[in-house]
Amino acid sequence: MSSKSFLFPIIYSSLVIIATSITFYGGYADNINKVTILGWLLIVPFCIASMIYSKRVIHHNQISGRDLVKAGLSFVVLSSLILIAFQAVFFTLDFKEYKIHFMQTQGIELAKEQIKKGQLKITDAEIPALIAKEIEQVTLFRECTGIIFKNISLGLITTMIAAVAIKARIRR
Repeated sequence: MSSKSFLFPIIYSSLVIIATSITFYGGYADNINKVTILGWLLIVPFCIASMIYSKRVIHHNQISGRDLVKAGLSFVVLSSLILIAFQAVFFTLDFKEYKIHFMQTQGIELAKEQIKKGQLKITDAEIPALIAKEIEQVTLFRECTGIIFKNISLGLITTMIAAVAIKARIRR
């Protein structure tokens, strides 16, 4: 793997980290889910760009489908590792506390709304137990597993589709 191949995962991860940090620490924590989804969707163009870069610059337009998939998966794995390292620090320092506070304050109101709509089949007296159970599940392992699952699943799909499309375009 070329040292130039690290460029795309670093740029992608840096953008996601900067956007997350600005959103959370800039006072827009309510929008953290939107930023997370946008960051997750950015995998697609960066993965494809990484594969095209590998095809053109590293392999000089002579690349097999297997090597294209390797380039795409390398991007996904490297960017996931960087984001996991960030999430470990971010979660430990501030985000765990934020999530627990959110569940203790706004979680009760959300649960009451869901009970009224019929989406949650518990009574109002059971809400504190539900909140306590949810707070127990706020762990670093769950956060990191979520990142791995999301990035690998979307990255794998993107890599396979892009490899076929890029390879088909080469044959023309």
